[in-house]
Amino acid sequence: MLQQLISRLTPTPPGRAHDGLFATFAPEGATAATLRALYHQYDDAYPDEPAPPQYVQFRALVDWITEYEQRPDGLGLQRMRAAYVSCFEKHEAFRVTLKQWRHDPPFRDALVAARRAVVAELAPREAADMARRRHYSRWRECRETPLDIEGETRLALIQQMNPDDWHEIVRRWKWDHGHAEIEWITLQRHCDRATALYALCSLRPSRFAAHNAGADHKLEGFVCALASRLENGFYPNAEFALDLSMRQHDAFSREIAALRATGRSPWRIPADILDHSGTRLPAPRYTIDDGRVQFHYEYWLRHVAR
Repeated sequence: MLQQLISRLTPTPPGRAHDGLFATFAPEGATAATLRALYHQYDDAYPDEPAPPQYVQFRALVDWITEYEQRPDGLGLQRMRAAYVSCFEKHEAFRVTLKQWRHDPPFRDALVAARRAVVAELAPREAADMARRRHYSRWRECRETPLDIEGETRLALIQQMNPDDWHEIVRRWKWDHGHAEIEWITLQRHCDRATALYALCSLRPSRFAAHNAGADHKLEGFVCALASRLENGFYPNAEFALDLSMRQHDAFSREIAALRATGRSPWRIPADILDHSGTRLPAPRYTIDDGRVQFHYEYWLRHVAR
């Protein structure tokens, strides 16, 4: 009878069946610095960068502990470590933590509630992640499929592509691979304006406008010429949506504002150039990964895979 009463009064924590949802961050124990870093991890997150539930619940627990610690028992750091275990560690560590706090029912219940909230939010995401892994399970096969175009260089391949592919190439380009290919793309009259704008802003052109490019001075001619084409309406096609994250949009907006603030050509790019929403997203046939041209996975699945 007593055991049944205790089981009704004490919330049942999630068990080890949910261990796949958790990853250990601090196997040797969370230091104060680790706890601080986890608490502030998403301080500067944009609305389209929601914090994972582990971080949300951990932060809520720490806030609760801070208020709870108005009682002078000096256990604040230990409680924060218990909060970390509840939100981030696997079941065995969580079970041990609950046992350590069995004489503090309010705090133990708060740990259990946080754990249950994390599990409730992560479980559907796990299913979505499994579906994503299944979807991309043939990625290596796609990467190894010979292209249906031929060329001895990347540029030779890119010259056979269309504006949809060029946009994909620019978005995934690593600038330490040089800029000759991107220069060729952005010299084409039928290159979409969004493609040229993405190339320009991703190079942080305000450095060049302020003559502060440093070791990247070799890019200056390319950047100035590209900015000039955007300033003077070189690109008649403006079909593609930029599809920027909020962080990217803010960064690009700051770049354009800094360029325009010079009041000089070639930096007088239209102030509203980022506001163009386009009529569609690009549908590329090819992409680039670490400098290697390959089929775009979605295209490959629909049109090439057997």
